[in-house]
Amino acid sequence: MALAQVEQTVPPGAASAGPRAQRRDIQGLRALAVGLVIVYHLRPEWLPGGFVGVDVFFVISGYLIIGTLAGELRRTGTIRLREFYARRIRRLLPAASVVLLSTVFVTWLVLPISRWPAIMSDVLTSALNVQNWALAAQSADYAHATAAASPVQHFWSLSVEEQFYLFIPLVLLVCARLAHRAGPKAARQAVIAVALVTAASFVFSVVYSELDHGRAYFVTPTRMWELGLGGLAAMTVHRVRLKGGARLLFGWGGMVAVLLGSFVLTTAMAFPGYLALLPTLGTVGLLLAGTVAADQRVARPEVSVVLGLQPLRYLGDISYSLYLWHWPVIVVVLQLAGSTELTRRQAVGVFVLSLALAMVSKHLVEDAFRGGRTTPFRRRTPRLRGAYLLGAALVAVTAVAATVPWQYASAELERLASAARLDESHPGALALDKDNPRAAPDGVPLTPDPAVATQDWPLRDLSVNCSVYDIENWPPTGDKCIYGAATAPKTIVLVGDSHAAMFSTVFARFVREHPEWRVKMMLRNGCPFTSVAPAGLTVCSDQNELELAGILAMRPELVVTSAMSPESYDKDLKWRWESRAQTVDGYETMLRRISDAGIRTGVIRDVPRPAENIPRCLEINPGRHTECDTPFGDAFGQDKDPLVEAAERVPRTTVVDLTPWLCVGGVCPAVVGNVVVYRDNHLTDSYVRTLYAPLIAGLGLV
Repeated sequence: MALAQVEQTVPPGAASAGPRAQRRDIQGLRALAVGLVIVYHLRPEWLPGGFVGVDVFFVISGYLIIGTLAGELRRTGTIRLREFYARRIRRLLPAASVVLLSTVFVTWLVLPISRWPAIMSDVLTSALNVQNWALAAQSADYAHATAAASPVQHFWSLSVEEQFYLFIPLVLLVCARLAHRAGPKAARQAVIAVALVTAASFVFSVVYSELDHGRAYFVTPTRMWELGLGGLAAMTVHRVRLKGGARLLFGWGGMVAVLLGSFVLTTAMAFPGYLALLPTLGTVGLLLAGTVAADQRVARPEVSVVLGLQPLRYLGDISYSLYLWHWPVIVVVLQLAGSTELTRRQAVGVFVLSLALAMVSKHLVEDAFRGGRTTPFRRRTPRLRGAYLLGAALVAVTAVAATVPWQYASAELERLASAARLDESHPGALALDKDNPRAAPDGVPLTPDPAVATQDWPLRDLSVNCSVYDIENWPPTGDKCIYGAATAPKTIVLVGDSHAAMFSTVFARFVREHPEWRVKMMLRNGCPFTSVAPAGLTVCSDQNELELAGILAMRPELVVTSAMSPESYDKDLKWRWESRAQTVDGYETMLRRISDAGIRTGVIRDVPRPAENIPRCLEINPGRHTECDTPFGDAFGQDKDPLVEAAERVPRTTVVDLTPWLCVGGVCPAVVGNVVVYRDNHLTDSYVRTLYAPLIAGLGLV
């Protein structure tokens, strides 16, 4: 989100000292918006709904900009698009570009190379004003569930605004053409058009937020109605004349609505949707409460007086730069500290540093370019052309600055990944063999290198993406996602979520060494093999039923499954079962139906959950592996693996517990036998390869 410095003109009918006067209460409202967001980012437990500051600003932006455009349309019958976009360029791009370029430099200077490609990609999408769509795509990407936050992901709302303002002036121009002239008719056409756009966006937002609120949070069509709501308020405010009592009610009622939303709303809800009406209508109330006719007096208790206080006004003045700077500062501090949350001292330091950077940015960058006075092209070109040349230059420089380190890092990471190999110096899990432990010499580089450990996945050698088995198009009896000869007389089926998929490498090796066997992979990331999936994942339960029917028809010798713990589903994906009993019963139902068919089942107990991002911790602490170890109690928690509990109730089921090969002496190490154990809450494929002997033996295959 970006608290954009929008046009300062007062919409028609608002009290003003002149045609370009500034609404003092709106500056205070900007301060409220950015304050909510910053508190939310610094201490989310204090203000779980502080993200509604974005919604507050969307309404403010719509109120000011659409109000300005509508006023121009009423007076002149047209909108000077070139001047409008030139103002947007001068007001937004310089400060945003400074932050983006600074992020590139700091990333190159202090962040590990593994972070470079993702961050540079986000810098590029932010510079091109499509960051919101990139985040929407990632929100539905299982691989991003445990990814580190990007220092520029907050540019998503600036992308929403700029996309909206590419669209809405054209709508208003169409209205002017239909009206054939300026004046009331053109204004009425504009109000109707904005109302239709707002209503359509709101309906879409409500529907889509219920279907997929992760994506809905970011995409432009679900947010347009919030800007449109502010625009409608601006376009109709000249018909409203609120008395003092009404202004008190609208103002303080709006303030209560915004603050209430910041306390009761959460990102787990279907937001924005209808839930966003709370902060947006509250903001409309606050804007209307500050609209005072020239012959009216403003009483001290009115909220506009409070919002107009000088300290709040100044915070509103720097709110755009403050918003742009605070999030990169947070992300960099967390990265350097190797932590996922700020200490109290760090939070204070982040705020002070962000405030200082915002003040410098406001006075030296924003103010310098806003009026076009210091545009370097001004003396040689007309002012409008200079604005567009400035914009093109800033975008181009940012794009090049991001692309160069992105390409370099990608090549280096590819080299490190190709260098990963297991040998006598990298025994991995075999270093924990109680009977014959393999030696792991000191001073040997880790494999895989921590910089590429997060990409050390299984199933890369198959021609199709077998981490998401397409049960509708790939019948279980077909040849998709199979290792081993299709004519092999014995079959193993590996079924379940990504924690089952981790072990595919072991079975691929097994069937290579035992040609009488083949293994069928029926896997789906985020889909445990249960009759009752976590809340909202009905597609998972439906797929499991189809897979079960296919398994029973195949009649394999062995079905193997594993599943990510409910704790990991909750923490990483926000997916939850209603109760532990429901979780156990769902697993038992599937296992029992296989057992009743006379088929043997192997259940692999879930692996430890590391307390932090292990590859990132190892990058921050080179040569100090133990800094990244996880105590045994933290790695497993208090509850038993529900899949194991279900397996113990079902005959013909073998449970394999690999914990002795993952934990020792009360801790679960980040590195064992010079091999990095975890890529996130999953094991690295390199480490899984060293688990071949204990896993195959545990399943009774040799």
